[in-house]
Amino acid sequence: MKTGVLALLASSALGASLQAQRVDSTRVSPKLPVVDTAVNVKPPLTPKRAFLYSLAVPGLGQSRLGRPVAGAIFAFTESIAIAMLSQSVQELNQAKSFRTDSLIPIGTDPVSGTPIFHRSSYTDELINIRKSHVEDWVAFLIANHLFSGADSYVAAHLWDLPAQIKVSQRPNGTSVIAARISW
Repeated sequence: MKTGVLALLASSALGASLQAQRVDSTRVSPKLPVVDTAVNVKPPLTPKRAFLYSLAVPGLGQSRLGRPVAGAIFAFTESIAIAMLSQSVQELNQAKSFRTDSLIPIGTDPVSGTPIFHRSSYTDELINIRKSHVEDWVAFLIANHLFSGADSYVAAHLWDLPAQIKVSQRPNGTSVIAARISW
């Protein structure tokens, strides 16, 4: 055994090539320069400013951060909520104006020509229900502003993080969501 070790040391010391050695066939690519992302990549908005933009106008901060789909969703939700709030306010005003009427004209009798009346269904209970509808839509608008601001705040913090989420559909019709996380 000692002779084998001595032979190995002697052959390596003499610079003789051994039969098992080969020249490496792979090529080494040139090293890319290291880019400091903290210095070179800045979000277009600070997290505070993104929050304030989206708090004032839902979707504005998202669109400034390059997330137009998220911004459009918040803006679309805002427009639907404003339309529903407007409709609820009109219904509440109608209920308030008809509350004092005991009879509401609904038409005329075609034979006699006398007006046909219907008892008013606009009670105090209905007015309270319609007030709660208005309050619900106002609360929804406030929540949309806050959620939009929070989403924009987080998006500004995670602005330089690459999105590595993939959605695919299998042949059997099921959808698969995969996320790759690098440590």
